[in-house]
Amino acid sequence: MVKKGRGIKVECRCGQLLFQYYKAGRGRLIKCFLERIQQDHVGVVEMPTGSRPLCPNCGREIGFVSMIRGRPAVKINQGTVKETRT
Repeated sequence: MVKKGRGIKVECRCGQLLFQYYKAGRGRLIKCFLERIQQDHVGVVEMPTGSRPLCPNCGREIGFVSMIRGRPAVKINQGTVKETRT
């Protein structure tokens, strides 16, 4: 079976690289499951549920960590991050 998806770089609007993520499916980046984060530059993978990760450069709130469909994920604040293909 062939995996469908792509690797993307998730950056803050200030240009700080936050993490690299394997995105499955089409559309905007709304949530990031923690198990799919490949390179974490913020430490979001170790954060407990209910945390609100911040950009280390500008201090902007990226989103919040919660359980989505029984899996830990970061629910992204729209407009705070941009994504580029790797």
